[in-house]
Amino acid sequence: MSTTPLDEVVDPFVPERDSTWYRAMRHFWHPVAYSRDVAEGAMISGRLLGERILVVRHEGEVRAFMDVCRHKGAAPSLGWVESGCIHCPYHGWAYNMDGSLVSIPSRPELNGVLQASLLRYLCQERAGMVWVSLTGQPWGDPPGIDEWDDPTMRWLTPDHYDWATSSPRRLENFVDFSHFPFVHENILGTRDKAHIDQHDVWREDGALRFEKVFVEPNVDRMKELLGIEDVTMAVRNWYRLTVPGSIELVRTFPNGRRYALYMVTAPTGPATCRNFWHIGADFAPTDDDMDFLLEFEHLVLAQDQPVVESQWPEHLPDRLSAEMYVKVADDVTLAYRKWLFELAGEFEPN
Repeated sequence: MSTTPLDEVVDPFVPERDSTWYRAMRHFWHPVAYSRDVAEGAMISGRLLGERILVVRHEGEVRAFMDVCRHKGAAPSLGWVESGCIHCPYHGWAYNMDGSLVSIPSRPELNGVLQASLLRYLCQERAGMVWVSLTGQPWGDPPGIDEWDDPTMRWLTPDHYDWATSSPRRLENFVDFSHFPFVHENILGTRDKAHIDQHDVWREDGALRFEKVFVEPNVDRMKELLGIEDVTMAVRNWYRLTVPGSIELVRTFPNGRRYALYMVTAPTGPATCRNFWHIGADFAPTDDDMDFLLEFEHLVLAQDQPVVESQWPEHLPDRLSAEMYVKVADDVTLAYRKWLFELAGEFEPN
C-alpha cells in the first residue's frame, strides 16, 4: 500500500498567521461592532486579527484604540468614561479621546511628563456597523448596502455570531451554490436537482458580481407574505461580493418583491471569525413577519455551521493548488480566491 509523505500533505496548509492572504487582511476595513451597541460615553471591546479593539463613542463620534493599557496591559474597555477620558480599571490611568495619557493617579506629578498613548486606529461607521482598519492606508472604503436607505425596505439587525473557521471559509459557504441540495435539502434545493447551470462572474466597481436563478418551493407563510399562489417560483438572486469578507444578496421574486441579506465576516484571529449581518424585505410589514424570516435564516445557519467548521484546514490554504475545483460549480469560489491572493501579493514586501 502506497502512502503520501507527511510533509507533502501538510505543505499547502501553512499556519494561517503565516499566510500571505491573512497578513493582507490588515490592509482592509473590518467591522468590530454594530453602531447601535456603542452608546454615547460607553465602551465596548472587540477582537480583530488577534488584537483587542476598544470602541468608544464621544460627542457622537466613534473612535477605536488597541484595548491595552500602556501601564500593565489591562483592558481599558473594562473601565469607565469620565470628563472626556478613558479610565483604565486597574490603576485608573486616564487617556483622552486622542489616546494620549493625561493622568496617573498614583503619581500625579508625572501628569504631562510621562508620554504615552493608546494605539489609535482608523474608524468609521457605515451600514449600521463600526469599521476599523489596522493600517493607516486601507484598501478602498467600507462597503455599503445599496438598499440601506430605501424607504420601502424594512431592516432587521440580528446579533452577531462567531464561527470556528476562517472568514474566507465562511464567505465561500455563503456563495457555494452546489451545497444547497445537500446541506439544505428540501429547503434550498433537492438532491435530484443538484446540477449547477452556467453563470457569469465578473469584477465591477471594486466587487465581484454574479447572478443565479433558483426554482424554489413556495409554501405556507411565504405564500401569504408574497401574495404568490404558485407552489414553485423562479427567484433571481443577485450578489455583490466585496473583498475580503462582505457579501450582499438581493432576491427578487416573480412579482418584483425583494428580500435582502447582507453579511460581513471579520477575522477575529487565526481560524476564527465574527459575523455581522442585516436582513431586509419590502413585503414584511410587521415585527412578526421579520421574525419569521429571521427564523428561516437561523435554520440555514444551524445547518451550515457544523459542516463549515469541519473543513480542514480551518483557514484558507495559501495556494490555489491545495484544493480541487469543479468548473461552473466552483466559479465563484475560484474567482474570489484568485482576487484575494492577487491583492495579498500587492501588500507583500518585495
